[in-house]
Amino acid sequence: VHLVLHSPQGDTFADLLFTMIERRDRRPPVTYTTFQARDLGGDTAALVLRTLREASERFRPEVLLVADSCTAELLQAQPGALATTAGLNVPVIPLEMLAYSRKENWGASETFYALVRGLLASRAPPAGETRPLRPAGQRPRVNLLGPSALGVRCRDDIEEMRKLLDSVGVDVNVVAPLGASPRDLLRLPDADANVCLYAEVADSTCTWLQRAFRQPTIRTVPIGIEGTRAF
Repeated sequence: VHLVLHSPQGDTFADLLFTMIERRDRRPPVTYTTFQARDLGGDTAALVLRTLREASERFRPEVLLVADSCTAELLQAQPGALATTAGLNVPVIPLEMLAYSRKENWGASETFYALVRGLLASRAPPAGETRPLRPAGQRPRVNLLGPSALGVRCRDDIEEMRKLLDSVGVDVNVVAPLGASPRDLLRLPDADANVCLYAEVADSTCTWLQRAFRQPTIRTVPIGIEGTRAF
């Protein structure tokens, strides 16, 4: 997954998030349009389209996300609308982050939801069709949804969840969004249920998967003795 971020010079904050806050040793998969004050008198659409094509050709992503930074949002350039009509040879998912009316958790949730729905909407079974039965002898499988790259202790939680589920004979199908590729997201419907591990990121996605693919959602989180028993 690659993100093209429409942003004025100095608003390229994604590098700081991943290299300073999360201490990654490489830059995140983000390309900036980076327009300057003198560009505002003209049309930035050409800049956006050129950046989209260059990012698509250079990185060859499986999915291209397109969004604008909080400052660029005020200018209403709508890079997502431009991207959907650019004729790129890669699936494009535009994002509307609403930076001035929503919090960061909502942005993470909306991005995850847009990715999952954008990739899976065409694969949803017709209304009224029941889920196929699990093959005989196959252990139950669940998706762990909600862990994110900037989430505190997410990696430790995943390891604990794998051990806990294995102890009751359940396998993990996909962990997302943390570490998940577009191909992993396409496998989400293969699970018997979804564990909404972090509701602030995964609630909208779990609700949509339940509606579109009839996957039940486990919202109980195993925190403490009583929570673990309930889970």
